[in-house]
Amino acid sequence: MLLYFLFLQVALFVSGAIQPAPKTLEALNLEGRWEVVEYSEQGLQVNKKKDALVQAQAVYEQVRAMRAHTWFGFYETEEPNRKLLRAYDRWEERDSTAEVKRVAESIAMPYFVVFFPDSTMSSYNKELNTNRIYFSEARHYIPRPATKSCDMTYPGVSAPYNYFQWRAQVLEYSDQRLTLFLPEEAEIVVLVKMPYSLP
Repeated sequence: MLLYFLFLQVALFVSGAIQPAPKTLEALNLEGRWEVVEYSEQGLQVNKKKDALVQAQAVYEQVRAMRAHTWFGFYETEEPNRKLLRAYDRWEERDSTAEVKRVAESIAMPYFVVFFPDSTMSSYNKELNTNRIYFSEARHYIPRPATKSCDMTYPGVSAPYNYFQWRAQVLEYSDQRLTLFLPEEAEIVVLVKMPYSLP
């Protein structure tokens, strides 16, 4: 009887009547090293594989008015006197030069995420010329199959102090590409699988 049942299951599977279960988050094999290729820089989606300077200039244009108000106290709708306007122009030239350079360096510097089998996730920037590591972080990741999401929290931090947690929605997953939506940051992050190597 058992042999008949197994034969029937195989026949139904081969005929297409039974489809294999779709890939779930439990089946996600995130282990290994991933490189971030797209992310949001101050609200503007950027691609780390494209011209960093052009993208940094676009980012600055998007935040220019907000920076002028925050750091200089200047509103474009005001009618400033000429002395204040000249001071603002000098400040904006210095600010735009420094901020565009900083953002361009940030976009151009590779950013890696390593998922380990024990549910630990490590992320870091790596300067390719010197192999120096910057801004390293460690988190735990917990797949949530029911909601097609993955929680990423700092180790040992629990409610109500877990506001640095990411609840990443998995938008796309393959063996070589992972697209996440981070609702806390309103950001889409695209990662590609890289050969594993230690930092």
